[in-house]
Amino acid sequence: MRRFLTILLLLCCACRAQAGAWSRADGELFIAAGGNVLLSDGAQLPVHYDPTVYAEYGLTDRVTLGLDLYTADKGRIVQAFGFAGLPIGDTSGTYRTAASLGYGLRRNPDTTSEALMRLGLSFGRGLDSGWLAVDASATYGTRDTVWRPKADFTWGQAWSDRWTTTLQLQTGQGYYDDYYAKVSPTVILTVTDRFRINLGAVKAMTGDGGSALKLETWITF
Repeated sequence: MRRFLTILLLLCCACRAQAGAWSRADGELFIAAGGNVLLSDGAQLPVHYDPTVYAEYGLTDRVTLGLDLYTADKGRIVQAFGFAGLPIGDTSGTYRTAASLGYGLRRNPDTTSEALMRLGLSFGRGLDSGWLAVDASATYGTRDTVWRPKADFTWGQAWSDRWTTTLQLQTGQGYYDDYYAKVSPTVILTVTDRFRINLGAVKAMTGDGGSALKLETWITF
């Protein structure tokens, strides 16, 4: 437990597609779905098709409930989480902090299944026309009894009412205790107030060094 807390603290101190440090508004539902396409030759780990479905619902102005479903490790691992997020401290200032707790299930490459617990901590800073964010988490498997950390670092910039760009560094520890890093630049087109299209790329900085295009849609109700 002490080793896990040390790793998580280091990841968080290292520097909004999903709300992260920003809570969803009361009654607001957000859904993101997508994955990678046009993989480069030999792209398997850590970049693959990686389809995801992610949802958040503002239960109150402070409590955000969510669902996180995705595959990893060339599609051999499937994970699903239900989670709740709460802001910490001031919710109106430039700097934001939030914590989350999630429970889920993972199907492992050997087809066994195990229950999961995930602890998360997010930091955000609003800019004049964008934001900076660090979203860190650690997931515990009840079968292998291992904490695996993950941290995403994001810079977002709004250029107009219709166009936004993000640059994200994704890092973490994989199922086989390998550490990975990926960089992902993205362009976001706001079609309406409720519908956005994301087109970007993802490039592995570890593993086989593979790359792909990334396509995702965001819908807000």
